Amino acid sequence: MYGIGYWLTKHAELHPDRIALVTPEKTYTYGELNREANRAAHALKSLGLKEGDRFGILCMNYPQFLTLLFGAGKMGMIVVSLNYRLTATELAYQIQDSGARVVFVGSEQASVIPALREQTQVEKFFVLEGTPPTGCGTYEDWIADQPDGEPAAPIPWDRPLLIVYTSGTTGKPKGAVLTHANQFWNAMSDILPLSLTANDSVLTILPLVHVGGVGLFTLPALLLGGRVVMPRKFEPEETLQLIENEKPTVVMGVPAIWQMLIASPRFKTADLLSVRVFYNGGDRCPLEVVRAFRERGLVFGGGYGLTETSPTAFMMEPADFERGTQQLGFIGKAAFFNEARLVSPEGKQVARGEVGEIWLRGGNVFSGYWNRPEATEEVFTDGWFHTGDLALQDEHGLTYVVGRSKEMYKSGGLNVYPAEVEAVLLQHPAVREACVIGVPDPKWNEVGRAIVALKPGSIASTDELIAWCDGRLARYKTPKSVVFVDALPRNTLGKINRGELKTQYNG
Repeated sequence: MYGIGYWLTKHAELHPDRIALVTPEKTYTYGELNREANRAAHALKSLGLKEGDRFGILCMNYPQFLTLLFGAGKMGMIVVSLNYRLTATELAYQIQDSGARVVFVGSEQASVIPALREQTQVEKFFVLEGTPPTGCGTYEDWIADQPDGEPAAPIPWDRPLLIVYTSGTTGKPKGAVLTHANQFWNAMSDILPLSLTANDSVLTILPLVHVGGVGLFTLPALLLGGRVVMPRKFEPEETLQLIENEKPTVVMGVPAIWQMLIASPRFKTADLLSVRVFYNGGDRCPLEVVRAFRERGLVFGGGYGLTETSPTAFMMEPADFERGTQQLGFIGKAAFFNEARLVSPEGKQVARGEVGEIWLRGGNVFSGYWNRPEATEEVFTDGWFHTGDLALQDEHGLTYVVGRSKEMYKSGGLNVYPAEVEAVLLQHPAVREACVIGVPDPKWNEVGRAIVALKPGSIASTDELIAWCDGRLARYKTPKSVVFVDALPRNTLGKINRGELKTQYNG
């Protein structure tokens, strides 16, 4: 089987005039997108890069991200996705760790190039648009005179394609190595449950530098010969306008995106009926978000995945949307080409209704962490990848994430899963955000502390929130203290930064 570069080659042969990609800069047919990818492939080779070499991409959702990705895919080179929300020091670590020799930078991030030049051994920097800093080239000049014919024979699909760094909440980020085959099996696991076809149009508002932006559902659409609509970055008003104008059929997002869309004054009146499914991932979705979409008559579902799984691991089929989204942490069932187990700390599969760690196995699961054989070995047992996420399965076979294994604490010897407590707090009409951590206690070893951000204009006291939990939760699960903050800190993926909260409020 061939890698992703062949996907464009074949679509350009079969239907070169079909629309592949719609961006603010330009609309590309499959023929045009393939020719641009070929030019990028030839240009990469002109830099002295060869199969297995790495280069970085640091930008928002530029079309050049995709032409470089497919160009790399045609040559067997590896793209290092660099998160534009990171500092220069954090980026330098990932560049050095991956050994990226060249970095392509969006105009919005060009100011970080001098710092990266000082802190890394990158040979060349190119800006994707605008005036480059001194000593840098432009993508346009670099690619200008390159031929647009196929640059090489198709690359086998077992070769590495991407290095995507984990968020690093438990230490230094690790580079997950994802192969061409990982992306194919990820795409198939997306296509089957949602019945995606070449007639579908996907709106990509997640960043391509995250695996979700590539895998949900950009590459699946391009594998099928569908259409991708891609603004440079997510803006609520622009997104609603794009849905009205471009009529996408599938929109993928994370809870923070849905909450911003719902907060827009236009949400209740915008014409969103072209979308046959809004799909959640990335984190547990508040049930009030689901209700807001349902009240508008819009279809809303969700799944689950990780960087290491390309990312799709669980998917919810439309038949399960109504029943399956009644409980926080909904993720559906293991994706078609993915096996899943819920495992106890002793390594045994748990019964339905019991909490266990999610273990995964399938063609979408990564090949390991870049240059980290020990870290790779730690997360695999007989081919099963240990996710660190805890979940339970109900009587219908639907699965619900209840938290991370490292988030759980014991109060009086009993397990407390913060997600369960947070779900109760979020039902209080004054609470906008909540995070529960375990703090030391002389009697119970640990007890819960809730860090809470209230909705604008709302008022609630510590006693009120503790009383709200009392009766809705067992006494050992009820927080014993509450800290009020303006907003909860989040990492670059938009997830609550529990590590920062534990450091600040664990005393």
